[in-house]
Amino acid sequence: MEIAKKDNSFGYSLLLFIYKILGYKSVKFILNFVALYYVIFAKKVKKDLKSFYDVQNIELTNIIFFKHIKSFAVSLLDRFVSRINPEEFKYNGINQEYLDIFNESGGLLLLSHFGGWASSTHNLSTKNIPPMNAVMEDQANENMKEVENNAKDNSKQNVKIIDVNQGSLSTNIQIANALINNEIVAMMADRVVDSKRTLKVDFFGKSVSINKDPFDIAKRLNKPIVVVHTINKGSKNYDAYYFKLNSKEQSIEDLSQQYMSILEKIVKKDPQQWYNFYDYFI
Repeated sequence: MEIAKKDNSFGYSLLLFIYKILGYKSVKFILNFVALYYVIFAKKVKKDLKSFYDVQNIELTNIIFFKHIKSFAVSLLDRFVSRINPEEFKYNGINQEYLDIFNESGGLLLLSHFGGWASSTHNLSTKNIPPMNAVMEDQANENMKEVENNAKDNSKQNVKIIDVNQGSLSTNIQIANALINNEIVAMMADRVVDSKRTLKVDFFGKSVSINKDPFDIAKRLNKPIVVVHTINKGSKNYDAYYFKLNSKEQSIEDLSQQYMSILEKIVKKDPQQWYNFYDYFI
């Protein structure tokens, strides 16, 4: 993905510096110029997003593209700011009943590249739940790691990282060990990690491939699955949506389709918070 893969550690550091000096609103204003830059120069990003809007019968105008990129930029800002001042963020609809599902045996917390997934994970890690492990790409360089470490409040948050760059075998072993220890594993299921470990599901009437491993592991270890999505509703304000999947009685195929059907309903609420910046329907 062109936007996320670039080494933007200096840019993040600069924005965090401005945030600490001038505040949140000043950084959000500056992000307008960042979004405008992508509208003018990131033609491939817009081209890759077009299929996503086409399946919803929405014309991808430059205005919509601008708002989409601005939304993504704000989500990245919130990712870091939520580590500095987590108490400033409001999450409406956090359901402790769903989180309590993990208290006995741990389980899988499934997210997607949509809305405030990163900041919400930071928030959930402060709740009264078992230890949390986040399956993700570890930062590609030490500069970026330093930005994240400088931003986070270590006294309030303790999320262990399972790096997918170590390979699917090593990743799955670490996931299994965490689940065997009755911990929570938070991971994305909407992108393919290993081309040999995929499932075909229906999404907006099209067949797409997603990651098979979360559903396979949950079935094998008999662990509960909770899906959580968060939608940005304003400055540092998010709505949270929780769903429980019946991993004991449903097949892997049924679980994966249910996950994507939930995602489709959530995406329809605000398509501009979709952060898979590649042709998802190839």
